[in-house]
Amino acid sequence: MCGSGHNCYSSASTVIKIGYIRHCVPQTDAVVLDEWGGELTTDSIDLPNPGPGEALVDVRACGVTRTIENAIQGGLSDDPAFTPRVPGHEFAGVVEAVGPGVDSVEPGDRVLCYFYLTCGTCDACRRGDTAQCADFGGWLGVHRDGAYAERTVVPASNLLPLPDEASFEMGAIAADGLATPLHVCNRTAVDDTDTVLVVGAGGRVGVHLSQLAARRGARVLAADVDEDRLAHVDAATPESVTPVDARDDDFTGTLRELSEGAGPSVVVDTVGDLDTLSDAWEALAMGGQVVSLTTHHDRTFDPPMKEFVVKEASFLGSRYATKDEVVRAARLLADGRISPVVTDRVSLDEVPALHERIRRGDHHGMAILEP
Repeated sequence: MCGSGHNCYSSASTVIKIGYIRHCVPQTDAVVLDEWGGELTTDSIDLPNPGPGEALVDVRACGVTRTIENAIQGGLSDDPAFTPRVPGHEFAGVVEAVGPGVDSVEPGDRVLCYFYLTCGTCDACRRGDTAQCADFGGWLGVHRDGAYAERTVVPASNLLPLPDEASFEMGAIAADGLATPLHVCNRTAVDDTDTVLVVGAGGRVGVHLSQLAARRGARVLAADVDEDRLAHVDAATPESVTPVDARDDDFTGTLRELSEGAGPSVVVDTVGDLDTLSDAWEALAMGGQVVSLTTHHDRTFDPPMKEFVVKEASFLGSRYATKDEVVRAARLLADGRISPVVTDRVSLDEVPALHERIRRGDHHGMAILEP
């Protein structure tokens, strides 16, 4: 209880005196971005009370990832109206308070968070295809503050149940690092008849995708371009996953050799390197599928149309995951069917330096912020 006699849910609050009225302004420590493409700083910021349809969450674990770095650089929106901004979306925590009209969660609930800000009422949302929302409201950590903070206020509809057996760290991984691979495997119906090439297998999506595809019985070729990354993949995946050096002068030939001459039936690109993608396309099996995950605004991949016909090939975009897939991803980790892969654990003060490493390409795997 603060000096005004009001109950404050925040452990830190600022008391402001206006005339004879004293108001509590809850605060939280956070990592703040002042402008898109700018530097990250740590600071104490005002924390709003949860409004109608919102919930206050005590953040216990949040991924520090290349996706968030892309957002920081303005890759999702560069509208200055959305800054200053607290980034971060891959998180899990405990509900502390809820706003008016919220009955989907209550204080004490263990939750993980959905990345997209969706309407919940369009045809896509109502049938469960939330990643295809027709009235899309943007991204957490871009269009509203995210979870690089001790506490954050988010739409209660974005909060999903974290299984009791899952750690908060697992929840942060499931929120995107495993939910996205699960969506890819569902989109392409990966099974034991497939050879799956994962391009960028050393990243958090790539390494968990390699595990998941192997779990479904596929032969997995896990490609990356650095000895440390390849060693990381080798250590973090089952024996059925084969690390492949994408710098190989005959990368196409290697892919065919490792797939008994047929070539990979599913290629999942998490990087957007056009040379590597062209080699993978050339090696693609008859009836094969190429999946692109990331938004490369200045890159175009345009194989001749006849090649689609000759191979009966497909090129797919895969957009995050559904809410159901996020929950299922958490269960896969909680049950031990997929192993969580974490390379670093950092505090709020260490986040800016870690993003510098990500920017330089000097980091791989999954880092977890523990505020």
